[in-house]
Amino acid sequence: MQLKQVRPVLVFSVVFLAIAAAGRFAKQSYSANLTNVSVTLSNSRLSFKGALGAGNTVGSSQVTLNNTVDAYPSTNSAQLQQGDVIKIGSAGVLNDYTVASISAENAYSFTTTAALASGDTEAGDDVIASQSSTLTLGFTTQTAVASGIFQVLIPADAASVNADGIPDQGYFDFGTSVPTVTCPTNADTVYDFVAGVATASAVTIDSRKYHSYICAYSGTGAVGTAFSTMTINNVINPAPKINHIAGTADTYRPIIRHLNVSTALVDETTVSIGVLEAVRVTASVAPLITFEVSGVASGVSTCGTSTSVGTSATAVPFGELLISGFTNAAQALTVSTNAADGYAVTATENDQLSRNNVTCTGAIPASSDCIVDSIGDTGAMLHSAGDEWSATTVKGFGYSLDDVNTSGLTPVFEYDSSADACDGTGDCFRQFADAEVPDAATQIFSAADVADNHNLYICYRAVISTSQAAGNYENYITYTATANF
Repeated sequence: MQLKQVRPVLVFSVVFLAIAAAGRFAKQSYSANLTNVSVTLSNSRLSFKGALGAGNTVGSSQVTLNNTVDAYPSTNSAQLQQGDVIKIGSAGVLNDYTVASISAENAYSFTTTAALASGDTEAGDDVIASQSSTLTLGFTTQTAVASGIFQVLIPADAASVNADGIPDQGYFDFGTSVPTVTCPTNADTVYDFVAGVATASAVTIDSRKYHSYICAYSGTGAVGTAFSTMTINNVINPAPKINHIAGTADTYRPIIRHLNVSTALVDETTVSIGVLEAVRVTASVAPLITFEVSGVASGVSTCGTSTSVGTSATAVPFGELLISGFTNAAQALTVSTNAADGYAVTATENDQLSRNNVTCTGAIPASSDCIVDSIGDTGAMLHSAGDEWSATTVKGFGYSLDDVNTSGLTPVFEYDSSADACDGTGDCFRQFADAEVPDAATQIFSAADVADNHNLYICYRAVISTSQAAGNYENYITYTATANF
């Protein structure tokens, strides 16, 4: 059995709820504060904006980053995670790749699911992984403003292109497609909203640029109205600020405003939101399989009948066998495994039941010192084929299976099967594979996926002839559970 280590990567995204700031941002002297203001980012991860280092080659899936401190916003692969779509290239020609793995040993490299193409390996080529989010806003009005406007201002980069879908260092990019602004659903004489409008870099306050997102309404407005369903989608999260410290959020200060019909400011509140790397949690899970054999008490219903005797995990003590009646016993077999391709359980006997350690030669030994394996009512029973065995005149030893809990496993057959020479009436049995013949071990049940407490009964049956020599008989059954990793 080949064992493979399974290394799942669990990534938890950290979401920050904006906290309303007590003071106002910018020089606005006569406005009151909106209250209960919150801004929630659906995805608080920083965007990645870095560059290739030296040594990348065409045809390789290993990517090495430029790790010169502060040369680029992103220099550490810890900011990425498995499955991220990343763009690599230059001069506006960027090809998409998918992050396959992040190096645990080298913080400046990662692998991709596809090999690097020609033109995507030169030192200094862009490495971009945008993170977008939906902003959800909540606030309570302070002033009744007739036919007013609610406006959200998000910091924008005043020094470079801020609406190209490429993350901006320390600012939110507007994106190449106009974001959708979803306004509150109120539609009455107090607030009747029209469709929201988004405009890139529309407002300047103290030389600072802001993207503008507005929800205008008709109606009288009111004091103390709470809103919680204004959303802005597809906002491109910033790349890390200069001197960013990993694990410490970069903070930004959106402004929530209430304007009148002439767009004059009435109320405003500035909030703070944080954006940072996701926390990557790694763990290894060893390939595991557990297999348990446990005893079954007498009088338990298994394989369509009641057990005559009790068993333990290591013994099936039939006791004194009968000539005119079956003696029935059972054990429970249980498997659990994390093998992705499941498992199989096989069984084999070292020899047929024998007295005084006699070798029972062949499939049907002639010695009276052997309790032969049953051949079934029609003579068709083998280790690889079932037969009905309800007649006590047919002597010998055999087994059946009972998936009583239907726990997810697949038995090769069961006591009520109608395959082979079995007719479905409830006495379908087989011989054990006999290592003395020699027979190869025979699969008795399996599963094709991971298993949690898969279990069934294996039922034993024996009856003897009048010519059976008196004495103590025994053999050994070996069960083997093999996981498929």
